[in-house]
Amino acid sequence: MTRCLPPYPRFGECISVLAGALDINKVESDVGRLAREGDFDWEKLDAVIQELLVDGCARVIGNAAECIIAPWLAEARQAYAQVVLNVPLDAVARKDALPVLVEKFFAPAAAALLRQMNTALPGPDLNRLLALAEDERPVKAAFEWLDRCVGQPVEQVLFPGSTGADRVEQEKIRKWRAGIDIPSSQSIKLLSKRLEDRSELADRCAMWLIFSSALARLERIWGCPLRSFILAHLEGGGLDQRHLDSCLSEMVQQVGHAWPELAVPGAKLWDELQRTTQKSVGDRDHTWLEIEALEGAASQRDPEGHTAYHYEWMKARWYVLSGQYQEALPHYDRAFELACYRAGHQIKEIVSEASCIAAFLAKRPFLKRLKHVGIALELFRKPEGSAVLEDWEIDQFAQQFPLKFPSQGRFVEVPGDLAMDPMPGFLMIDKEALSKIQPDLKTPDRVRAVHFANGDVRRWPQLRLFASFGMHDEVRRLLDAGASVDDLDSSGVSALLCAIQYAEATGEREALDLLLAKPHQVTTLNAQTRRKRLTPLMCAIDLGLPEVVEALIGQGVDVEQKVLTDNQSPLYYLVSQLLYKLKPGYLLEFLCQKMMEEPDVVLQDTLRRFGVGMAGTFGSSVSVPRSHPIFTAKMLADRHASRHSVSRLMRIAELLLDAGANPNAPHKYPVPGRTPLMLAAESDLPALFSLMLDHGGDALRPDSEGQSCAQIARSFRATRVLRLLG
Repeated sequence: MTRCLPPYPRFGECISVLAGALDINKVESDVGRLAREGDFDWEKLDAVIQELLVDGCARVIGNAAECIIAPWLAEARQAYAQVVLNVPLDAVARKDALPVLVEKFFAPAAAALLRQMNTALPGPDLNRLLALAEDERPVKAAFEWLDRCVGQPVEQVLFPGSTGADRVEQEKIRKWRAGIDIPSSQSIKLLSKRLEDRSELADRCAMWLIFSSALARLERIWGCPLRSFILAHLEGGGLDQRHLDSCLSEMVQQVGHAWPELAVPGAKLWDELQRTTQKSVGDRDHTWLEIEALEGAASQRDPEGHTAYHYEWMKARWYVLSGQYQEALPHYDRAFELACYRAGHQIKEIVSEASCIAAFLAKRPFLKRLKHVGIALELFRKPEGSAVLEDWEIDQFAQQFPLKFPSQGRFVEVPGDLAMDPMPGFLMIDKEALSKIQPDLKTPDRVRAVHFANGDVRRWPQLRLFASFGMHDEVRRLLDAGASVDDLDSSGVSALLCAIQYAEATGEREALDLLLAKPHQVTTLNAQTRRKRLTPLMCAIDLGLPEVVEALIGQGVDVEQKVLTDNQSPLYYLVSQLLYKLKPGYLLEFLCQKMMEEPDVVLQDTLRRFGVGMAGTFGSSVSVPRSHPIFTAKMLADRHASRHSVSRLMRIAELLLDAGANPNAPHKYPVPGRTPLMLAAESDLPALFSLMLDHGGDALRPDSEGQSCAQIARSFRATRVLRLLG
């Protein structure tokens, strides 16, 4: 079997082609390796896009690279990831898929860029640029426009001499006009610098010359009427995802009909290998023979291995259903490699299955590879730090194992095994064992092993252990013995945070009061947990007791630290808590709506971090909450309404503002640029809004969409805040 290119060009290949079209130097970048190997490192992919494409363009076209090219690249990348994850291109070769992708995806993406360019930096007539005869290059239209701008042929203005260097430059431009040569990016940069006395024209000149030159190069590379495709999308609208999917699916069906000896038995085998259906005696051996027979037929009919990922995936699943996980992993590895940029939506299922097997076997290198590709394809949120795979994620992936492969779906010849034991990460404390643990007063900072009912072991500083369960007598004795309140466990959890959480869950705060009476280091007060990104201050806001928040502020807690999974500041978080208290009906409506929507990447990450097993590997499955949305949402809304009081939350707001919390601090989610003051306006909370104004709130400041507090309040019919604003 020879190795062939996947039908969908990899991100690295797309970047390489675009850099070549723009004539940007690719030396010393990682684009070549990304083009050959795929998304082996999501950070390198991001870096190449920024350093090669955006910064490379900026050297020629200046600020337009960040204002126009960068946003367009981000939008096109997101759309392309969706295309790659939609339709599986089984048995389809690159030569068959590329013409469809050029006409139905890359051309509308170019049309979108053209519209943005023409709005920001108007240039040549777009119909003229795109409707030139086939033997005329788009650079010709760009120079005709430049001629009109300067009132005569631009080469005569910039190079008026008839001999020497001027004559050489004139001849060079004539060749560009005729399509004999295509101007390099360096030549475009030098030419536009000649127009520096007309700064606006210089910027427009560089932008349109580099685009028209790139268009000419792409037509040479692809050998297709690219301008005609772009013109059709410019007149008829942007990307039609459904039409593209339909065209690709039709191509796949045609290939499938041509290979019935593979398609028909393949469909039958997948039915037999379902993860959840009951199997019969003898299915195990019979299914393996069928897999081998189908793979043998494919080696004759499909020597290039277009369909090979199916057979590797079938073998991997067969081994899992046989209880042989070590044997399954190499097949998942090969299936994953062969499926990337080919398997469409099936790549999600391969990643999901492979990740739970790899996590169960603690195979971190393979998990990292899966995660890198998942981030590149926007299946996972980009990590905040440098670690692509965190320890909690291994538990989260492993939790999916019994859900993906329930016992009833195993081959009947397979006995029960460890994979069917209580899910890793699903911890139930063995209370009898806990009651036998006595504080070690001779070594007050001792780390203790805590055994859970599923066999897992966690090692915690003993002060944190006893604080977690509100065991205030033990906490007092350890503090008297000199135990450090600043020791964190391996997940970044302090005894103080545990005591706040215990008080919030039970109403018992004896252990918390003991800990608050002790001075803490600022680093301890601001320590955030690695998984849920909680801090003592955020948990104290959840607790809803002003005196606890005041005690933390008194010890120096950072009132501006943005934490939680969506990077909220304490003041921003407090506004939402006050809204839900004042308007529980709003919270109920909001929760019901969210449960019925497809979660965005931030919410998916939140569901993963909070261990919602039913949300699946990617945090994107919401089928279970949807089955009882009103009941679930009402339970959450009632719990919130009973937990807080308006006066206490308002007092916490005062404390935060007096301590320096910024009502104008911009946030990135859910609306970029929104501030706590804007959220108070949106929520129609006049008392809180007025309090923030007294502490420097700027009601005129716009968010990223240009909306001020008054405009936001008006769009949300926040009548009381509008009256306050006059």
